[in-house]
Amino acid sequence: MENRSIFNVPLLSTGWKKVAYALFPLPVFLVIGLAFANPNMDPNEAAQILYGFWAIGFGILNLTREKIEDEMIRTFRLQAFQTGFFWMIWGLGAIMLINYIRYDRLTSEMFTVYLVLFLLNLYIFAAFQLQKYQASKTNN
Repeated sequence: MENRSIFNVPLLSTGWKKVAYALFPLPVFLVIGLAFANPNMDPNEAAQILYGFWAIGFGILNLTREKIEDEMIRTFRLQAFQTGFFWMIWGLGAIMLINYIRYDRLTSEMFTVYLVLFLLNLYIFAAFQLQKYQASKTNN
């Protein structure tokens, strides 16, 4: 496969981690400020702002290069993406089931692209970190 293929995703430099970590507390302050500016703001809108920023933050972390990008890290990264999609499917199914039992319908206002992307990127991040942690424990 050619190196300039659309399947070759360039990883971000490690400096992007600072940007990603800044995106976690930033929406909290934004939502608080918006609540004072517009007290009639829909609570679902506030949740979506949080989910959106956190999805972007975890997405950046998932695409940030490690200090040492060897074959093991590349394998961990691929496995983390597969694991993230697996758990997202089961997580969304569980939320749908809970909604059906509680509200007699499968959908809710909570089901948005922001929530799904947040969950997916969170699962990918957690799977990747867990794999790195387990590998470091077996090497010691």
